[in-house]
Amino acid sequence: MATRAEYEGLFKRYDHNGDGLIRQSDLDLLNQRWCVALHVAPGCPQWYAITTHSNRLWQHLPGRIDEAGDKVVSLDDWVAAHDDWDFVERVAMPWAVSVFDMGADGEGRVSLQVWMTTQSVSDYPQVASLEAFQRLDENGDGYLDREPFTKYIEDFYRRTGD
Repeated sequence: MATRAEYEGLFKRYDHNGDGLIRQSDLDLLNQRWCVALHVAPGCPQWYAITTHSNRLWQHLPGRIDEAGDKVVSLDDWVAAHDDWDFVERVAMPWAVSVFDMGADGEGRVSLQVWMTTQSVSDYPQVASLEAFQRLDENGDGYLDREPFTKYIEDFYRRTGD
């Protein structure tokens, strides 16, 4: 499995106001940023897919109800969910793959430009994003295919942490 530090990195990227809690609005904001950056219109099939997977992620994350009556997810909740292979396989991985699919071209591939845009919107460092793209671009054609990306996501969750 990914290390706690890696899960913490994801958590911090998604906790947009940095208060140590993720709210549904944090995930909604991330989805909106992806949609705007990739020119995905509300109501189109890609929008429905990312929204459905994001909502499913939110519904299955453990959390607590805050004073305002809203669900909030702490770092410990986030890590616990992602340490559960059933959650990863049924919820987290399909969400990640739906982001890939949202940016895919007519041949089901993601270009370097789309990859970097998506990574930038997700607050990933540019150098690390470029290195990941180069590792995943198995044939060096400047595009990522869905299968290697899906395997990359699965390997991220399955590998033994340091």
